[in-house]
Amino acid sequence: MKDTTAATDLDLDTARERYLAEQAKDYPSAFVKFTYAKALVRDAKPENKVRGVGLLLGSSCLTVGASFHVCCLDLLKEDYANKVDCLYCLALAYYDLGEYAKCRKQCELLLRINPTHEKALSLHQCAKDQVHRDGCIGLTIAASAVVIAGFAIKLLLKHRE
Repeated sequence: MKDTTAATDLDLDTARERYLAEQAKDYPSAFVKFTYAKALVRDAKPENKVRGVGLLLGSSCLTVGASFHVCCLDLLKEDYANKVDCLYCLALAYYDLGEYAKCRKQCELLLRINPTHEKALSLHQCAKDQVHRDGCIGLTIAASAVVIAGFAIKLLLKHRE
């Protein structure tokens, strides 16, 4: 699922440069951090999406360059004003990574804050549909395995006679 937010966002390299410059300050800007995390989440590479989630959640650290180590803080606990954007960005990243249960959880948290958020409602439904589709595929595979096992047992018993 693609986010169709305005195209005024920074490219990944520019966002990274601004983020790294901000880390040198005593009080780095949460907005710059969010902008970098958002650029990572929107990148096509799954590893960048994971890094973006890490920045938003604070669950990991990322290494930039040879020896520069940037520890991630939790934007949702910081003073970042727009938690709705954070939650939507997380939900979108989880969806793109195939983590549909986590996507739905983030959408539900967002919808508690803003119950009419159109994109979150749509993304929540897409994640729900994907979980249902995956469940149906799993059930079909399991049923096929049972049928194949039944035929195999029938053939084995027939050859014994």
